[in-house]
Amino acid sequence: MADQSAAERFFQPRKDSNKKEVRRRLWIYLAVAYGVTALMSILMYLGFRKDLDLTSFVNVQMMYPACGVILGKLITRREGTALPMVGYVSVLLTTAAMMAVSVCSLLIPAEPLDLGPAGTMDIWNLISQFPLMAGSVITYISFLAAGREKKEHAGILRRNIRLSLWMIVLFLLLYTARMVLVSGIADLITASSENIRGLAENLTNPKSLGLLLALPFNFFFVFAAFFGEEYGWRYYLQPVMQKRFGLKKGIFALGLAWAVWHIAVDFMYYTVEDGPLMFLSQIITCVSLAIFIGYAYMKTQNIWVPVILHYLNNNLIPVFSGGKMDVLQNQHVSPGDIPLMLAGALLYAVFIFAPVYRKNGNGQAREG
Repeated sequence: MADQSAAERFFQPRKDSNKKEVRRRLWIYLAVAYGVTALMSILMYLGFRKDLDLTSFVNVQMMYPACGVILGKLITRREGTALPMVGYVSVLLTTAAMMAVSVCSLLIPAEPLDLGPAGTMDIWNLISQFPLMAGSVITYISFLAAGREKKEHAGILRRNIRLSLWMIVLFLLLYTARMVLVSGIADLITASSENIRGLAENLTNPKSLGLLLALPFNFFFVFAAFFGEEYGWRYYLQPVMQKRFGLKKGIFALGLAWAVWHIAVDFMYYTVEDGPLMFLSQIITCVSLAIFIGYAYMKTQNIWVPVILHYLNNNLIPVFSGGKMDVLQNQHVSPGDIPLMLAGALLYAVFIFAPVYRKNGNGQAREG
């Protein structure tokens, strides 16, 4: 697909949309994606004060953006508009069930589950996996079985399969290159080979290899969480931001909005000691990823590509960390880590100079 047609199609307006409907959907989206997140962050803080595991809160937060889009579509739905109702209802019910589990984790604290050599696992985190897995399978199958018209209206139609596969391969190459680059620079600074050697050892660790082999299969059981974010960020908010601020400034605005949305998680989950630096690293990560994932979405017009890229980005972390499943929790960020993060982020950020970001879209921000 040519870059010009990609940009033009990305901003294709809905024939039945109007400004009032667009504004209403935006307010619904903001109320759910940010409003519910803010309310649940208060409960997260209560759990944080009690030193509880907050993983169930973090997992369900990923669902809120899609719920904002879905509720906006349903509330403003016009008669005769075909939508994948089973899948939509599945996403909403899955989110409600996961929220209920998170609230229960505050009201009924439980001792961690002993997994033997694998360590321990918060029992409420384990319980929250059941609605996520069931909801993921039901949602995926219902979306797959939906008719073409419903998929078109929902923005879940698979497009440009070959190009989509290439984007996934490109992301995997960039992800690996970023890890090697950051490790190499760190070794140059310390005049050692410790980081590169450690990276090689992690990747050959049996746990890492097992996680890597399981990635394609696990996707279908956790798909809803990554769809939850990407349906909100890429499918809905990216075109809105780019129409308002332009293709380049809009994608930076999206990255900042995405980073701010993580702020409670940054201060209470990813780290408990280095919140400001973690938030700064979150901005770097979200803006650079927004550039590349946004590029991939604009090129392919296929929301499944951002969903898969987001899934890979999160789940390759334990693979490159030697199979450590809790690597995201209680991290330590030092000022010296920020330049390394910036260097790695450039591999994604350079795509802001891609031709597709130089085209101008016309018409209303797309409301699929």
